[in-house]
Amino acid sequence: MDYALGNMVVHIHWVLAKPPLPGWEDIRQTVTGHTFYYIYSGKGTFRCEERDIEVGGGTLVYLWPGLPLYMKSSDAHPLRMTMILFDCASLIKNENEWDKPTPIERLRLPFLMPLQSERTSRIGEQFREAEREWVPGDLVREARVKSVWYRLIQEIHEAAEAGGRHSDEDGIIEALRDFKGKLDTEFATELRITELAEQTGFSPVYLRRTFAARYGCSPKEYLNQLRNEHAVRRLRFTSDSISDIARACGYSDVYQFSKTFKKRNGLSPTEYRSVHEN
Repeated sequence: MDYALGNMVVHIHWVLAKPPLPGWEDIRQTVTGHTFYYIYSGKGTFRCEERDIEVGGGTLVYLWPGLPLYMKSSDAHPLRMTMILFDCASLIKNENEWDKPTPIERLRLPFLMPLQSERTSRIGEQFREAEREWVPGDLVREARVKSVWYRLIQEIHEAAEAGGRHSDEDGIIEALRDFKGKLDTEFATELRITELAEQTGFSPVYLRRTFAARYGCSPKEYLNQLRNEHAVRRLRFTSDSISDIARACGYSDVYQFSKTFKKRNGLSPTEYRSVHEN
Protein backbone atom coordinates (compact mmCIF):
# COMPACT_ATOMS: atom_id res chain seq x y z
CA MET A 1 0.00 0.00 0.00
CA ASP A 2 1.02 3.61 -0.43
CA TYR A 3 1.65 5.77 2.62
CA ALA A 4 2.53 9.29 3.70
CA LEU A 5 5.40 9.81 6.13
CA GLY A 6 3.25 12.09 8.28
CA ASN A 7 0.67 9.31 8.83
CA MET A 8 3.09 6.60 9.91
CA VAL A 9 3.07 5.01 13.36
CA VAL A 10 5.78 2.65 14.55
CA HIS A 11 6.41 -0.04 17.13
CA ILE A 12 10.08 -0.71 17.85
CA HIS A 13 10.78 -4.35 18.70
CA TRP A 14 14.53 -4.24 19.14
CA VAL A 15 17.65 -2.15 18.69
CA LEU A 16 20.88 -4.11 18.62
CA ALA A 17 24.52 -3.11 18.18
CA LYS A 18 26.60 -5.71 16.33
CA PRO A 19 30.16 -5.64 17.74
CA PRO A 20 33.01 -5.70 15.19
CA LEU A 21 34.14 -9.29 15.76
CA PRO A 22 36.29 -10.84 13.00
CA GLY A 23 34.44 -13.27 10.75
CA TRP A 24 31.08 -13.26 12.56
CA GLU A 25 28.12 -14.86 10.77
CA ASP A 26 24.40 -14.39 11.35
CA ILE A 27 21.01 -15.12 9.80
CA ARG A 28 18.00 -12.84 9.99
CA GLN A 29 15.80 -14.76 12.41
CA THR A 30 12.71 -12.54 12.49
CA VAL A 31 11.24 -11.99 9.04
CA THR A 32 7.77 -10.80 10.09
CA GLY A 33 8.85 -7.19 10.66
CA HIS A 34 10.89 -4.51 8.93
CA THR A 35 14.61 -4.22 9.65
CA PHE A 36 17.20 -1.49 9.15
CA TYR A 37 20.92 -2.23 9.35
CA TYR A 38 23.32 0.68 9.31
CA ILE A 39 26.95 -0.25 8.63
CA TYR A 40 29.41 2.19 10.22
CA SER A 41 32.61 0.50 9.10
CA GLY A 42 34.19 -2.73 7.95
CA LYS A 43 33.50 -5.11 5.09
CA GLY A 44 31.36 -8.17 4.65
CA THR A 45 29.02 -10.21 2.48
CA PHE A 46 25.22 -10.27 2.59
CA ARG A 47 23.43 -13.14 0.85
CA CYS A 48 19.87 -12.31 -0.12
CA GLU A 49 17.61 -14.10 -2.61
CA GLU A 50 20.51 -16.25 -3.87
CA ARG A 51 22.77 -13.24 -4.47
CA ASP A 52 26.02 -12.42 -2.67
CA ILE A 53 26.49 -8.67 -2.19
CA GLU A 54 29.64 -7.03 -0.89
CA VAL A 55 28.85 -4.38 1.75
CA GLY A 56 30.92 -1.79 3.59
CA GLY A 57 30.86 1.30 5.78
CA GLY A 58 28.37 4.08 5.09
CA THR A 59 25.70 1.68 3.83
CA LEU A 60 22.05 1.36 4.88
CA VAL A 61 20.30 -1.99 4.39
CA TYR A 62 16.51 -2.29 4.42
CA LEU A 63 14.81 -5.67 4.82
CA TRP A 64 11.05 -5.80 4.33
CA PRO A 65 8.90 -8.54 5.93
CA GLY A 66 9.53 -12.00 4.53
CA LEU A 67 12.99 -11.28 3.12
CA PRO A 68 15.68 -13.71 4.36
CA LEU A 69 19.29 -12.62 4.86
CA TYR A 70 22.61 -14.31 5.62
CA MET A 71 25.45 -12.07 6.87
CA LYS A 72 29.16 -12.70 7.10
CA SER A 73 31.75 -10.24 8.35
CA SER A 74 35.30 -9.92 7.03
CA ASP A 75 38.08 -11.34 9.17
CA ALA A 76 40.45 -8.48 8.42
CA HIS A 77 37.85 -5.66 8.45
CA PRO A 78 34.94 -6.75 10.67
CA LEU A 79 31.57 -5.09 10.22
CA ARG A 80 30.35 -2.66 12.88
CA MET A 81 26.62 -1.97 12.56
CA THR A 82 23.33 -1.31 14.35
CA MET A 83 20.03 -3.08 13.72
CA ILE A 84 16.53 -1.63 14.26
CA LEU A 85 13.64 -4.13 14.06
CA PHE A 86 10.19 -2.56 13.82
CA ASP A 87 6.61 -2.73 12.55
CA CYS A 88 4.90 0.29 11.02
CA ALA A 89 1.42 1.23 9.86
CA SER A 90 -0.50 4.10 8.30
CA LEU A 91 -2.90 5.79 10.73
CA ILE A 92 -5.17 8.59 9.55
CA LYS A 93 -7.26 10.95 11.72
CA ASN A 94 -10.39 12.22 10.01
CA GLU A 95 -12.46 15.15 11.24
CA ASN A 96 -14.09 13.29 14.13
CA GLU A 97 -12.54 9.82 14.35
CA TRP A 98 -9.50 7.66 13.67
CA ASP A 99 -9.37 5.17 10.83
CA LYS A 100 -8.09 1.69 11.60
CA PRO A 101 -4.30 1.44 11.29
CA THR A 102 -3.23 -0.24 8.05
CA PRO A 103 0.05 -2.20 8.22
CA ILE A 104 2.67 -1.12 5.71
CA GLU A 105 3.92 -4.20 3.91
CA ARG A 106 6.95 -2.57 2.30
CA LEU A 107 8.56 0.85 2.45
CA ARG A 108 9.50 2.78 -0.69
CA LEU A 109 13.16 1.99 -0.11
CA PRO A 110 15.73 -0.14 -1.91
CA PHE A 111 17.42 -3.13 -0.32
CA LEU A 112 20.82 -1.43 -0.29
CA MET A 113 21.70 2.27 -0.11
CA PRO A 114 25.32 3.46 -0.13
CA LEU A 115 25.07 6.97 1.37
CA GLN A 116 26.77 10.23 0.47
CA SER A 117 29.19 11.69 3.05
CA GLU A 118 26.82 14.29 4.53
CA ARG A 119 23.98 11.80 4.94
CA THR A 120 26.39 9.19 6.28
CA SER A 121 27.17 11.47 9.21
CA ARG A 122 23.54 12.37 9.99
CA ILE A 123 22.09 8.89 9.60
CA GLY A 124 24.98 7.28 11.45
CA GLU A 125 24.46 9.60 14.42
CA GLN A 126 20.73 8.82 14.49
CA PHE A 127 21.45 5.10 14.64
CA ARG A 128 23.95 5.72 17.45
CA GLU A 129 21.34 7.74 19.32
CA ALA A 130 18.79 4.92 18.98
CA GLU A 131 21.43 2.48 20.21
CA ARG A 132 22.20 4.66 23.26
CA GLU A 133 18.55 5.23 24.16
CA TRP A 134 17.21 1.70 23.73
CA VAL A 135 16.16 0.01 26.98
CA PRO A 136 13.54 -2.71 26.32
CA GLY A 137 10.53 -2.46 28.62
CA ASP A 138 11.27 1.16 29.60
CA LEU A 139 8.38 3.01 27.95
CA VAL A 140 10.03 6.43 28.26
CA ARG A 141 13.25 5.24 26.64
CA GLU A 142 11.29 3.41 23.94
CA ALA A 143 9.42 6.65 23.20
CA ARG A 144 12.78 8.38 22.76
CA VAL A 145 13.83 5.73 20.25
CA LYS A 146 10.57 6.28 18.39
CA SER A 147 11.36 9.98 18.13
CA VAL A 148 14.72 9.04 16.60
CA TRP A 149 12.97 6.67 14.20
CA TYR A 150 10.64 9.41 12.92
CA ARG A 151 13.62 11.65 12.13
CA LEU A 152 15.45 8.71 10.64
CA ILE A 153 12.62 7.59 8.36
CA GLN A 154 12.40 11.06 6.83
CA GLU A 155 16.17 11.19 6.27
CA ILE A 156 16.26 7.71 4.75
CA HIS A 157 13.41 8.46 2.34
CA GLU A 158 15.16 11.64 1.24
CA ALA A 159 18.34 9.63 0.65
CA ALA A 160 16.36 7.13 -1.44
CA GLU A 161 14.77 9.93 -3.47
CA ALA A 162 18.16 11.54 -4.06
CA GLY A 163 19.48 8.24 -5.44
CA GLY A 164 22.33 8.88 -7.86
CA ARG A 165 21.79 12.60 -8.27
CA HIS A 166 24.73 14.91 -8.84
CA SER A 167 25.73 17.60 -6.35
CA ASP A 168 23.72 20.35 -8.06
CA GLU A 169 20.58 18.25 -7.67
CA ASP A 170 21.42 17.66 -4.02
CA GLY A 171 21.68 21.45 -3.76
CA ILE A 172 18.10 21.99 -4.89
CA ILE A 173 16.90 19.46 -2.29
CA GLU A 174 18.60 21.43 0.47
CA ALA A 175 17.26 24.68 -0.99
CA LEU A 176 13.73 23.28 -1.04
CA ARG A 177 14.05 22.13 2.56
CA ASP A 178 15.18 25.60 3.68
CA PHE A 179 12.55 27.31 1.54
CA LYS A 180 9.74 25.16 2.96
CA GLY A 181 11.12 25.74 6.46
CA LYS A 182 10.67 29.48 6.02
CA LEU A 183 7.08 28.99 4.88
CA ASP A 184 6.46 26.72 7.88
CA THR A 185 7.83 29.17 10.45
CA GLU A 186 7.06 32.55 8.90
CA PHE A 187 3.55 31.89 7.56
CA ALA A 188 2.07 34.61 9.78
CA THR A 189 4.20 37.34 8.18
CA GLU A 190 3.79 39.04 4.83
CA LEU A 191 5.75 36.65 2.65
CA ARG A 192 6.80 37.36 -0.93
CA ILE A 193 7.35 33.94 -2.39
CA THR A 194 9.30 35.17 -5.42
CA GLU A 195 11.77 37.02 -3.19
CA LEU A 196 12.17 33.96 -0.95
CA ALA A 197 12.77 31.81 -4.01
CA GLU A 198 15.45 34.16 -5.32
CA GLN A 199 17.28 33.95 -2.00
CA THR A 200 17.87 30.22 -2.58
CA GLY A 201 20.16 30.90 -5.53
CA PHE A 202 17.88 29.01 -7.93
CA SER A 203 15.49 30.61 -10.39
CA PRO A 204 11.96 31.10 -8.99
CA VAL A 205 10.46 29.19 -11.93
CA TYR A 206 12.75 26.18 -11.35
CA LEU A 207 12.17 26.26 -7.60
CA ARG A 208 8.38 26.40 -8.00
CA ARG A 209 8.46 23.46 -10.41
CA THR A 210 10.66 21.29 -8.19
CA PHE A 211 8.68 22.30 -5.08
CA ALA A 212 5.44 21.16 -6.75
CA ALA A 213 7.05 17.89 -7.85
CA ARG A 214 8.29 17.18 -4.32
CA TYR A 215 5.37 18.39 -2.19
CA GLY A 216 2.43 18.03 -4.57
CA CYS A 217 1.45 21.69 -4.86
CA SER A 218 2.91 25.11 -5.64
CA PRO A 219 4.58 27.16 -2.87
CA LYS A 220 1.63 29.58 -2.89
CA GLU A 221 -0.92 26.80 -2.51
CA TYR A 222 1.19 25.20 0.23
CA LEU A 223 1.27 28.51 2.12
CA ASN A 224 -2.50 28.92 1.73
CA GLN A 225 -3.09 25.37 2.99
CA LEU A 226 -0.77 25.95 5.95
CA ARG A 227 -2.47 29.20 6.95
CA ASN A 228 -5.86 27.51 6.67
CA GLU A 229 -4.77 24.60 8.88
CA HIS A 230 -3.57 27.03 11.56
CA ALA A 231 -6.85 28.97 11.30
CA VAL A 232 -8.96 25.82 11.62
CA ARG A 233 -7.22 24.85 14.85
CA ARG A 234 -7.44 28.31 16.37
CA LEU A 235 -11.17 28.41 15.60
CA ARG A 236 -11.73 25.00 17.18
CA PHE A 237 -9.42 25.13 20.18
CA THR A 238 -9.19 28.79 21.24
CA SER A 239 -11.58 31.62 22.04
CA ASP A 240 -9.50 34.16 20.09
CA SER A 241 -11.45 36.73 18.12
CA ILE A 242 -11.79 36.31 14.36
CA SER A 243 -9.62 39.38 13.79
CA ASP A 244 -6.88 38.02 16.08
CA ILE A 245 -6.97 34.66 14.28
CA ALA A 246 -6.77 36.37 10.90
CA ARG A 247 -3.68 38.30 12.00
CA ALA A 248 -2.04 35.26 13.63
CA CYS A 249 -2.48 33.23 10.45
CA GLY A 250 -0.98 35.76 8.04
CA TYR A 251 -4.09 37.45 6.63
CA SER A 252 -3.97 41.19 6.08
CA ASP A 253 -7.57 41.82 7.21
CA VAL A 254 -10.70 40.04 8.44
CA TYR A 255 -12.52 40.39 5.13
CA GLN A 256 -9.73 38.68 3.20
CA PHE A 257 -9.52 35.96 5.85
CA SER A 258 -13.30 35.30 5.88
CA LYS A 259 -13.55 35.23 2.09
CA THR A 260 -10.57 32.88 1.70
CA PHE A 261 -11.66 30.63 4.57
CA LYS A 262 -15.22 30.20 3.26
CA LYS A 263 -13.99 29.44 -0.25
CA ARG A 264 -11.74 26.67 1.09
CA ASN A 265 -13.97 25.22 3.83
CA GLY A 266 -17.51 26.00 2.68
CA LEU A 267 -18.29 27.91 5.89
CA SER A 268 -17.35 31.33 7.22
CA PRO A 269 -14.99 31.36 10.23
CA THR A 270 -17.89 32.19 12.55
CA GLU A 271 -20.04 29.40 11.12
CA TYR A 272 -17.18 26.91 11.29
CA ARG A 273 -16.56 27.71 14.96
CA SER A 274 -20.27 27.34 15.75
CA VAL A 275 -20.49 23.94 14.05
CA HIS A 276 -17.41 22.63 15.90
CA GLU A 277 -18.17 23.95 19.37
CA ASN A 278 -17.77 21.27 22.02
